Amino acid sequence: MDTSAGAVSTPGTPAAPGASSGPGHRVVTPVHGTVAPLDSVPDPRLASGAYGAGVAVVPDFGVEVATVVAPVAGEVCSIMPHYFLVLTDGGLPVYTQLGIDTDLLDGTGFSLHVSGGARVVAGQRVVTYAPGQLGRLGFDPVVSVVAVRRSSVTPALGPGEPCGAGDVLFEL
Repeated sequence: MDTSAGAVSTPGTPAAPGASSGPGHRVVTPVHGTVAPLDSVPDPRLASGAYGAGVAVVPDFGVEVATVVAPVAGEVCSIMPHYFLVLTDGGLPVYTQLGIDTDLLDGTGFSLHVSGGARVVAGQRVVTYAPGQLGRLGFDPVVSVVAVRRSSVTPALGPGEPCGAGDVLFEL
């Protein structure tokens, strides 16, 4: 997958307030770190685009506690310590996954700040997690942001670029 310019396409079927499913809507970075292509994530479902198109963020090295914010405005329709799904008012589901295989931790190292059914704005705190602790336990702390059932997104930042929570990550 080429994420250096233009739209990023992935095979298969995951912003500013008011983001919807139409073109030109922005999805913001949920955590400080470095941008990575979704196909580099060591989870075959995410890397293959089975959930949709998106971008990953590798949290800053050595960060013990990271705040994860909503990438779009909408309703939190599903949330667990290691992931959440926000449905925009325009009907676009945006999936955010914190780490790889972190469901095996049963919530250890994660604190939820909203619950299912809550309305959030882009940039609002949703979860706090411990990427440093995950790394020491052998888990990859990468954060994946996916526009569900979308075949492509247009990255605002390229692989290897630093990003801050709330920066535009990609557009639809």
